[in-house]
Parts: sequence; C-alpha cells; structure tokens
Amino acid sequence: MGAFLLRLGIGVLAFMAVLGALLEISREDGGDVRSAPNVTDRSDPLTAELRRCQSLGDAALDDQDCAATWTETRRRFLNPAPPSDPEE
Repeated sequence: MGAFLLRLGIGVLAFMAVLGALLEISREDGGDVRSAPNVTDRSDPLTAELRRCQSLGDAALDDQDCAATWTETRRRFLNPAPPSDPEE
C-alpha cells in the first residue's frame, strides 16, 4: 500500500511539472497557441479573403465568396504553377 501511494504521488508530481511547463511555454508564445498572426499579404488578395472567411466562423459555410476562395486555394495547392526557369 505504501509503495502504491508513493508511485501515485510521484505520478501526480510529474503530471503537475509537465502541465506547468506547458503553461509557461504557451504564455511565452503570446498565450493563445491557436491564434494566427494578424498579417495581411497585400500582394495576394486570396490571403485577405481567406482571413475574412476565417473571421466569419460557421457563417462562412453559407458564404458563396468563401466557397469560391476555398476552391481556388485547393486548385493552387493541388496544381502548383511550374517553375519559371526550367533549369531549377
């Protein structure tokens, strides 16, 4: 019984140490790991439209402009443009 309690205590302490380390890491990165930087790329209007759709949340599912933007994004991702210089 004493060995079980000792192992349980060590496990709890290890869990608390890992949890504390993860909280400290997330605090150094700005607090919210899921937040994307608020940077707009003026050279590509698709990026700005993707950010707009992201800000809409679930309402973006019914937005026709967002559907067209996602289609174009998939097209660009799946069919990348060939390199401009054939020797590259």
